[in-house]
Amino acid sequence: MTAEITEIVHVDKSRAVKDPEYARSFSKTPSFCVYDERFIRDVIGSAPKIQLIEERREKGEQFAHEAGVYIRATNSVYFTSNFQTCDPIDLYAINCDTHKIEKLDYPEVVQANGACNYPGKTASVHASARYRGDVGSQPDRILYCSQGDHSMPSGLVLVDPVTKESEIMINNFHGREFSSVNDVVIHHDTGDIWFTDPTYGHEQGFRPDPLLPAHVYRFRPSTNECSVLADGFDMCNGLCFSPDYSLLYVTDTGAVKARSHSGDGHKFKFNYRNAGTIYVYDVVDKGTRIANRRTFAFCDLGVPDGIKCDENGYVYAGCGDGVHVWDPNGVLVGKIIVGCTTANFCFVKGGIWMFSEKDLYFCKIRAKGALVKIECE
Repeated sequence: MTAEITEIVHVDKSRAVKDPEYARSFSKTPSFCVYDERFIRDVIGSAPKIQLIEERREKGEQFAHEAGVYIRATNSVYFTSNFQTCDPIDLYAINCDTHKIEKLDYPEVVQANGACNYPGKTASVHASARYRGDVGSQPDRILYCSQGDHSMPSGLVLVDPVTKESEIMINNFHGREFSSVNDVVIHHDTGDIWFTDPTYGHEQGFRPDPLLPAHVYRFRPSTNECSVLADGFDMCNGLCFSPDYSLLYVTDTGAVKARSHSGDGHKFKFNYRNAGTIYVYDVVDKGTRIANRRTFAFCDLGVPDGIKCDENGYVYAGCGDGVHVWDPNGVLVGKIIVGCTTANFCFVKGGIWMFSEKDLYFCKIRAKGALVKIECE
């Protein structure tokens, strides 16, 4: 399947701020949408390209939704489907060379959502050691957010994609079950696991009534200690660190809910009055706490779901028409438009994989993800 997009569109911001129809006109036509010339210089380069790798529009199957984890041992990217059209949620891997898609089955991973690369069997891996190549030969694994169901608790499940072995790392907070663990990242300086736990499983009808608010957590595998780091969210969702781990970005997607109590949970509803916001915190106390929450950016179409940083500190989020990109000060510099919701994406060598529900894209750009040297080289 071949379809390539190379068009670069420059937005007239002086017109856009006075013409709502013009400002809205960029969201449907696939292109690279430039709001600031730094988007070309630092992010997409002079010859970007979007390639449609797989589409399942005729089937109406939202097969490419979340996660996005590259594993060197298999040269594959691992991702998950959307519960809205795939119940139970499917697990997939795509080989980066052949583009062959394989459906997977890990019994302990139930209704998966986000995931991340877990660096080997050592719980604490310093990022600088990774850059030097001093960490040894332990294979990377996939840390899945298993949202659970009415019989299986929600938690984090570690999977070796080569041996197919899996283990549950955590599935409760001092006896109270998590609601539906959504996304996860590793603090590579400390080895701690940071994750979000909104109530989307209950909203969609496959999890019981929540026993906890929507929180951001930090789990230390070496001591089995779990701490609540932040609350006050409607639906905390994606999270990522800045390249130097001094900042934590967290998305709040409260504007989108399924409302299982008014239906069967398979239809999302959008409320423009609720959050579609990225917050940023300072990471303090030697990488163990966060402080000074403030608004970083607001998504103008859809909600900001999965979030990543590149090596220069630009912030990327999957939004309602593709991937939006902000500079470190929260100024929108550009958009990678595919014309449909892109819940998440994954940096690899040479570009990013974009999970756009019924479409799966590979986008060739100049920028490198903040973790590409750790996870891909």
